[in-house]
Amino acid sequence: MRHRAWLLAAVLLLGLAAWLMSRGDVEATSPKKKARVEFPRRPREPELERSRRRRTLPPPVLGPSAAPRPSRDPLLTALPTDRATSAVVFEASAIKESPAGKLWLDCMLAKLEMDSFEEIEDEFGIDVLEDIDRIAATSGPLVVVSGQFPSARFDSLPRSRRAYGARGALFEEEEGRAPVFGRWGDGLLLVGRDAEAVEAAIDRLEDKVAPAPPLIPEWASYGDAYGVLSADDVAELLEGSEPDIAERLRGAVGQVELHVDASEDVAIVADVTGPVAADVDDLGKTLGTALSLARLKAQSDGEEQLIELLDLARVSPRNGRFSMDLALPLPMIQKAMGRCVERRRDGGAPDGEP
Repeated sequence: MRHRAWLLAAVLLLGLAAWLMSRGDVEATSPKKKARVEFPRRPREPELERSRRRRTLPPPVLGPSAAPRPSRDPLLTALPTDRATSAVVFEASAIKESPAGKLWLDCMLAKLEMDSFEEIEDEFGIDVLEDIDRIAATSGPLVVVSGQFPSARFDSLPRSRRAYGARGALFEEEEGRAPVFGRWGDGLLLVGRDAEAVEAAIDRLEDKVAPAPPLIPEWASYGDAYGVLSADDVAELLEGSEPDIAERLRGAVGQVELHVDASEDVAIVADVTGPVAADVDDLGKTLGTALSLARLKAQSDGEEQLIELLDLARVSPRNGRFSMDLALPLPMIQKAMGRCVERRRDGGAPDGEP
């Protein structure tokens, strides 16, 4: 399983400046509507209520002298706690209704060579569009899916089932090949590169290991997608095209907090922090300068679509940290995903694509 591919769209955010500096093939397009974006800078009341409703896992028992802790979100608790790991949560129940989400679902069907998700429901008892609430993808060996799965079944797979913990079960191939599927109760599905990854998630859920701060704090679980990106994962994307920026990023950045709104056009906010405030400030200035130069070049070249993208991009320094905003207008997403739609409509790959 290549979990980093799940994070590509998120990691692309901090690669924007370097990518724009080298772009020269963006075609001008006909006039179109102004992008409608609302940058997700803080949780709204419905998202706060959503977060409170999801805290169904009791707090860990730490002994009579320990300070009381609040209840927890099972999906966030199941995620790895290693700070070098990236994790992004997709609010599937919200994104599926958005214009960009519907395009993404079309692409998923095309890549799976399916006409609809009914085939998955027939085989595994999971209604993709109704049963799944969230999907959490990590750069480590684990994907966590939350929802309601009372009818889920894996008996059609050539796998053996074994119980693990009080509420968990693993479904493994006899040869130990990946992936390994797991369940915890009726609300979580786990997909791991190996059995150890699934077992570790169940151990965190059942307090068999010492509690650690979650990789994604519950107060940060707002937006249609949200998460944290490690400096190494962001820098890895830039190493081929912009090795100098990648090296500076790896040295300056500790973590990137990410929030996405996809209700109309797609709006992304990334908050960047690091151990040394001056280094983070310098990196923010570098990215801001790159955006300004790219905007001037786009205006000189008459690249209307690129100009619109850059007009909505901002780098804002904030006392030893900075935030980076990016808006992706829906027409741009439609163009980017056009090959998926073409493949599904034509029943095969576009010319020149295997």
